[in-house]
Amino acid sequence: YGAGTKNIIDFMADLHPSKYNGPHAWMDPDFLETMFEPYTMNFTNSRTEFSFWSMWSSPLLMATDPANLSEEKRSIVMNPEVIAINQDLLFVSGERIRNDNTTTGGEVWSRPLQNGDIAVILYNSGNNDGVSVSVAWTELGWAADDSVLIRDLWAQKDIGTQTQGVESVLAAHDVSMLRLTRKDSSSMAKN
Repeated sequence: YGAGTKNIIDFMADLHPSKYNGPHAWMDPDFLETMFEPYTMNFTNSRTEFSFWSMWSSPLLMATDPANLSEEKRSIVMNPEVIAINQDLLFVSGERIRNDNTTTGGEVWSRPLQNGDIAVILYNSGNNDGVSVSVAWTELGWAADDSVLIRDLWAQKDIGTQTQGVESVLAAHDVSMLRLTRKDSSSMAKN
């Protein structure tokens, strides 16, 4: 999908982009092909691409005339919550924390944010629909019983508050991009 979007995602994972990001320094995986429908990118693939570029704080340069975007594509590139992840002032890039490419195709990426929240991408890198991808709070450095508010950045709505972790069932090439806010912590309460 796209001109090697999955290859770029895998390549960036191998580079560990957080080692190179900082104020006035970022990884540049290339321009966004988000708009090249129907030639290269459908809505799902475009949203996946934009999610990862935002997770890496990469330049959001489009290879198209923004004045001619469909409403569907405009909803991707003008999503203020996803752009806020791209522009977060902590300047730490997202990293792949789990790769199940050889089994389910699921991947988990995370990125700490300046206010203590964590941005997460649950990603189905494979060609099969209905793949379950999850992340446990312990994989993010939180206690399993921490109460965490989950916000779906693409839907721009809160999913709810959960302990343990979160799971999404994803279509081929799709993502769930989440912002996680720890509401309380049993480990913090003990200190």
